[in-house]
Amino acid sequence: MSVRNAEEARLVVNTGVTVLDVKDPARGALGRADESVWREILAVAGKQRVEPVVSEKSSGSVIRVDSGLVVSLALGELLEVEPCAIPEGVDVLKVGLAQCGRQQCSGQQGSDEAWIRKWLQFREQTEALSKRSFRWMAVAYFDSSAQAPDLEEVKRFAIQQQLAGVLIDSYQKAGQTMTDVYSWERLSSCRDELVAVGMLLAIAGQIRVEMLPILKRLEPHLMAVRSAVCELGDRNRSVSPEALEQFCAELSQPLDVMTQE
Repeated sequence: MSVRNAEEARLVVNTGVTVLDVKDPARGALGRADESVWREILAVAGKQRVEPVVSEKSSGSVIRVDSGLVVSLALGELLEVEPCAIPEGVDVLKVGLAQCGRQQCSGQQGSDEAWIRKWLQFREQTEALSKRSFRWMAVAYFDSSAQAPDLEEVKRFAIQQQLAGVLIDSYQKAGQTMTDVYSWERLSSCRDELVAVGMLLAIAGQIRVEMLPILKRLEPHLMAVRSAVCELGDRNRSVSPEALEQFCAELSQPLDVMTQE
């Protein structure tokens, strides 16, 4: 689940949420919170964290299995933000691709290779400044106003780069939802393709309680929510304990594979 300050983080970690996503909703879909806010939330999350368990596949490759709370940071939009050092305690990073589908990126108009080069450079510089590597989620915006690369392009990139997975999200937090834009067949196919290569599918973008029966059938690995658990359904307001309790109760109804982000 997405939180914007330490107070919300304290409220949320007591619900059993497994992924705590830190962002500033007033700054956009993936608004980057101030570093002071990062550290305040990490202090709360640190009390819930457990060291990851490392195991080995039959092929000999090492995999990481998390136990306890995972912390994710939203870093803003690729064309608007600069790399920075990420504090200890953060596991997953993501940066948005708004305007990367049609506008200039590294000096080339509408070039697929241009946004990919810039994304890879952003990752390299972020990890160099942080002196360690991270798991990254590729972000596919489903609303056309984002003017971002489409889902197929983002999924292909994520698989090629062996990222942690793909997050399907909305850029503008109003209007169409994910299920308005993508057919069930397309979403199911996307999930199956990611699962086949050991990657995650995360879904977000104006998810409401009444959508859960449909979304449960998709069985995404992560579900990112904010508006649905905020006062008056407004993502820029505070998390509501009552709305959070209702959402968690609905989500816990017969469900085998689902977590919250």
